[in-house]
Amino acid sequence: MTLRVDSVSSPADLRAFLDLPMRLHADDPAYVPPLKPWLRRRLSARNPFLDEADLHLFLARRGREVVGRVSALRDSRHEALKGEAVAFFGFLCCEDDPAVLAALMDRVQQQAREWGATVLRGPRDLSRIEEVGVTVEGHELPPPFLAGHHPCSLQALVEGQGFVKHHDVLAYDIDLFDADGQPKPIPEELSREAAAVDIPDLSLRCFRWSTWREDLRHAHEVFVDAFREVPDNTPMPLAQWTSLGGGLLMVTRKEMLQLATVEGKAAGFALCFPEINEAITAARGELLPTGGLKAMAAFPGIKTASFKLLGVLPEWRKSGLRSALIVQAVEGVRKAGYSRLEASLIDERNERMRSIVERLDMKVYRRYRIYERPLA
Repeated sequence: MTLRVDSVSSPADLRAFLDLPMRLHADDPAYVPPLKPWLRRRLSARNPFLDEADLHLFLARRGREVVGRVSALRDSRHEALKGEAVAFFGFLCCEDDPAVLAALMDRVQQQAREWGATVLRGPRDLSRIEEVGVTVEGHELPPPFLAGHHPCSLQALVEGQGFVKHHDVLAYDIDLFDADGQPKPIPEELSREAAAVDIPDLSLRCFRWSTWREDLRHAHEVFVDAFREVPDNTPMPLAQWTSLGGGLLMVTRKEMLQLATVEGKAAGFALCFPEINEAITAARGELLPTGGLKAMAAFPGIKTASFKLLGVLPEWRKSGLRSALIVQAVEGVRKAGYSRLEASLIDERNERMRSIVERLDMKVYRRYRIYERPLA
């Protein structure tokens, strides 16, 4: 039967695009279907990220049956700031069939050439913090929020198409209490550094709901500067940061959001959120008619907090402020009632951040691989 790849061009195509992973992962207990309303919003023109990016969605069909999907992304900000003529593939999901993946990649490559790209890299769905990489370790465990999940077979399929490793991103975790239910102590060196912080006019506090927009703006100022040297990082515009962060703030506790200012100016932040994948798995990707109610009912049972971002301005990195933020974050997570802490996703080349989480005795529980292939 003929295999063809078409652009997503209708509401029915988009439904098929969003439905495919659920069908292919139906027998995988570790798969957590993302909420389709969330994805529709991220794929719509309302997503500020798409103001400076081009995104094309494709479906592979064999006859009338959908057998694969993929996206092609051109990130204009990445091109301008990094000087790379690179196109990204993402939203990758297909049957365990090399012919299907080859057809999808041929279509993405065609689009990438039209943009003038010389390299194809991925998976990366949208921004660099939303579902990047192919799962290469930890398939038996549910993924963290904003990270994907793939069958073991996908790695071999991608590598069979001539893609080679560009870099890995890692998910770490640790239990916050011992077997007797007692809080595990913060490592002594970290506690000592946190206690020794002596910065005049330092304010280290939780976010305030009354000033959440201003607090997010302070955190964004740090994010842009503190992550400037992280490989492959493209600073996220404020509108995109607020759009993504504002939604996450609605499901977290203020004790899990730490902000540091010096003389009223932004200096650092630490952001943790409930690991909402532990709740939304009950919704099976839908909010209606009962998915939303099921997710809400499961929400109080979430045991894991996700340490998503930590940033300190360069001028304060030797002051111990980073350690103080970590200690405050861990204490806030415990106070909020969570027993496990995970940190994701961390670029393996970001040695500074890896050293931070590893000093907390956190261990890698999932690994994702970003691949690339030159365009012939």
